[in-house]
Amino acid sequence: MLQRLGTAPTIATWIVLISLLVLANLIGNASPYIYLIVLVIAWPFLFMDADARHAMNRWESYAYLCAFLFMLVAFIFAAGGWEHFENVGNFLPYLLFIPTIGLLDRSARPNNTLIVATLALVGAIIALGTAVYDVHILGIRRVVGLFNTTNPFAMASVMLGFLSLMGFWAIKGWRRFIFFVGPLVATYAVILAGTRAAILIIMALCVLFAIFVGVKLSNRGRLILAGAAVLAGSVGVAGVIALGADTRAFQAIESIYLFLTEGQAIDRSVAIRLELYRGGILAFFDAPVFGHGWRHHVQAARPYMMDPSIAEHVARWSHLHNDYINFAALAGIFGLASYFIYLLVPIVATWRSERDSQHHARLYGGFVLSACYAIYGIFGSAFAAELLLCFGAVFTAVLLGFCKDRPRA
Repeated sequence: MLQRLGTAPTIATWIVLISLLVLANLIGNASPYIYLIVLVIAWPFLFMDADARHAMNRWESYAYLCAFLFMLVAFIFAAGGWEHFENVGNFLPYLLFIPTIGLLDRSARPNNTLIVATLALVGAIIALGTAVYDVHILGIRRVVGLFNTTNPFAMASVMLGFLSLMGFWAIKGWRRFIFFVGPLVATYAVILAGTRAAILIIMALCVLFAIFVGVKLSNRGRLILAGAAVLAGSVGVAGVIALGADTRAFQAIESIYLFLTEGQAIDRSVAIRLELYRGGILAFFDAPVFGHGWRHHVQAARPYMMDPSIAEHVARWSHLHNDYINFAALAGIFGLASYFIYLLVPIVATWRSERDSQHHARLYGGFVLSACYAIYGIFGSAFAAELLLCFGAVFTAVLLGFCKDRPRA
């Protein structure tokens, strides 16, 4: 069926890749709607094509379907009733994995990881350009971006920067080091965004990258890498601590240290989060199976907040600034199951994927994706912005369907 459409599937593939990676921080939350429209239009044609149906008929598709159905069941039986039930549609992007892998599988080629890494690098550079424009030209204190908000912008910048490092294994020689530009520009974009959680993600991803490099080295190479990593890590942590007083993004370690040692919040932003966490955890125990439902979970958390001014301040909020607590209070055990499926599928799926020439880079991409969502979810909500809500499932399909040597047999 798809052969009869000529170049249309190829054009659709490139639209998905470019809107996902290059346009992510150029037009922010508008970018997912571009590939969403393409995938919705393509879906019926994919179901009529035998090869596409075969590509979509895999356990990962059913896992994302189960993740959505868990949220649907929780919304139906939520303690808060059916008010705001229509917001279950916010989790429909889980299902975008299915048409994405059906579309991209036919384009699998040995050099596709290089294509994805290059597009991610371009996206990271665009993110830096957007950050510089907002802060140094417009004079905005923290980056906002176009059709975007600060924290999702920072999260997307980090993902693009470190996903570009997939190119390190895609080519040989000195050109592979060009992809080191990705994390560097992403880090500066995060500094201009002033997002503290993103700095912690960057530190974790540096360790992750070192591990993936190390497993390919000899024992002597690993010792050299370990020494270089310790030195770089020490300099990095010292820089974060030294510049923390003047640079908001570098206050992450100080903020955690202050809370663990003295039980205090470094500023009101952290104080609000701590109240949200306390209230959300206690609200979860009031409705542990199906949760309280959309927005009702925030209302259920407010009575447990010790600061009345914060309880009043968050009255109209839609999330609890922590995805683990948010899914628990919102949808109970079903919500947590849904969230952990979302976090684990990229790692498990890439680990179990075919051991071809792109497997190592593909596995690295899966770990980066899950690590970003897992760490960011401790301090914020990746599911409060379309940019991040759609990215995870679609990029997982890119890894499994596009970044491999040949189409699924």
